[in-house]
Amino acid sequence: MDYSIARLEDIAKWVQKNKRDRYTDFLSLRDQKILLKLMTQFDDINCGFIGGFDAAERKIAHIYPKFRNAVDAYKAPISAIRINGDLSKLSHRDVLGSILGLGIKRDKVGDIIKRQESCDIVVHNDIASYILINLHKIGKERVNVYSINLDEIMEPEVKYDDINTTVASIRLDSIIASGFKLSRTKASELIKAGLAEVNWETKLEPSFEIKEGDIVSLRGRGRIKFEEIIGTTKKGRIYIHILKYK
Repeated sequence: MDYSIARLEDIAKWVQKNKRDRYTDFLSLRDQKILLKLMTQFDDINCGFIGGFDAAERKIAHIYPKFRNAVDAYKAPISAIRINGDLSKLSHRDVLGSILGLGIKRDKVGDIIKRQESCDIVVHNDIASYILINLHKIGKERVNVYSINLDEIMEPEVKYDDINTTVASIRLDSIIASGFKLSRTKASELIKAGLAEVNWETKLEPSFEIKEGDIVSLRGRGRIKFEEIIGTTKKGRIYIHILKYK
């Protein structure tokens, strides 16, 4: 569940008033962006994000007065857990579902890095011991669960398909149609329905102009990155490179 803007603002005001550090639970990329915008309203506090490893997406925020320094990442209230077992037939969703099935809230769980025979999970310290004691199965597979150091996390290998194609314009509907193999009409419908995000902000206008480096998400279909404009064809179409994340 995403944090509300009001909840993030309340935490920031608490830090400002009490002049003490405060941590959030795990924030989505969308909420991290919201918090960064919110922080521009405050002159006397800072924030940083910690997810257990550099490429983590879900991170906790450390909000602190400017007269203090940010804490070392290893002092943040997060832990790493490794699950061993035959996970080859299980998905990321299966792992998350088993954890949430223990009664744990989503915002206490960070990134889940799943492989064939093991899985590393970043969690809040509040629930680390509870998972170690109570998680014995994922789906029908029995698993072994134990604690590891944050620097032992096996970072995920980012995999993607390269898509090289041409579009008439760098509109959101054109990029979504090309990246997700949809018609422009269908792409436009999904955008207007609020299912598309650019850099973790919902966009409702099919004509919204995309820039190189933008991350485009389509709910239920995944994520693409508009990598670059390569050139133009003789007929005036724009030749582009898209990365479709697996």
